[in-house]
Amino acid sequence: MQNRSFDHLFGTFPGANGIQPGEPGFTQADASGKSVTAFFQTNTAIADMPHLRASLLKDWDKGLMDQFAFNSGDNAMGHYDATTPGVDLLWNLAHQFSLADNFFPSAIGDAPANQLYLVAASDNNFSFSIQPFFGPCNTLTTTKTGYTFPHVGDQLAARGLTWAWYHESYGDCAHYVPQENPFQFFTSSQNSPNLKDLTAFTTDLNAGHLPNVSFVQPGPPHSTHPAAGLSIDAGLKWLDAFIRQVQASPVWPNSAIVVIWDSSGGLWDHVPPLQTRDSQGFGPRVPMLLISPFAKKGYISHVEMDDVSILRFIQSNFGLPPLNTRNTLSNDISDMMQF
Repeated sequence: MQNRSFDHLFGTFPGANGIQPGEPGFTQADASGKSVTAFFQTNTAIADMPHLRASLLKDWDKGLMDQFAFNSGDNAMGHYDATTPGVDLLWNLAHQFSLADNFFPSAIGDAPANQLYLVAASDNNFSFSIQPFFGPCNTLTTTKTGYTFPHVGDQLAARGLTWAWYHESYGDCAHYVPQENPFQFFTSSQNSPNLKDLTAFTTDLNAGHLPNVSFVQPGPPHSTHPAAGLSIDAGLKWLDAFIRQVQASPVWPNSAIVVIWDSSGGLWDHVPPLQTRDSQGFGPRVPMLLISPFAKKGYISHVEMDDVSILRFIQSNFGLPPLNTRNTLSNDISDMMQF
């Protein structure tokens, strides 16, 4: 999913490390000098906010977490709760399964950095927004060549295991967002049969051909990416229906669905992200949910995690080694699971 902070979606969730007076940035000054305190947001179709690396570093303000309103406007301080259409579905999932309240994007930046960390524990040391060298639909500034360092898809294939990246509107250049597809950056996986339109997920699921590991990227109408006129309700209803589809299938008893947001999107979160894991620095906290028969029920994990934690779980589950040193520096997600 896209561009929502933890406090924005779960800041008042019972038992979570959420919004409290006195937390870093609880009250801020906006660009007009007006004092803005964290508030319940009634607008479910807020506009997009600045969220490239430079903007997020300004928001962070050396850990003070107090420049969100100044940089992005008063709406950066708004949050939803279980009375918000769509968010009620999300909270219901968190009550039934497991929620992480200490999960961070692996890099303080925009796509594709965290997508790349998710599959390769590296963004080639470049956390700025960039498009892949390979098509389809790469029209903006792109990488100068395809990436050749290894990713988890390479590892799975080498072990005879299957994987796929399902992307809404894949190849439809009016709607497809190429920088959100990390496998398109790599020489070994670009334009391969492993990259599919999202409609193929339902086909593969119904045919009993779902891969060992599936990555699913909804497009802007369904990813919760803020956009004026587009309600968050649409994305969260899509997510709920997607999960129910898997739960109704024969694969559910052996499945783990991990739901993450790639970036805080310029929305306030009060927890200062760690900046010393590597040269990138973590981004502001985002939600992560584990939805599975193996998930601890109604559990909130406080273990520090990031996108690489999911990669580590995939590797542990299938007996795959680390890809690089950075791969070894993150906790996995096992605290959220019961076996």
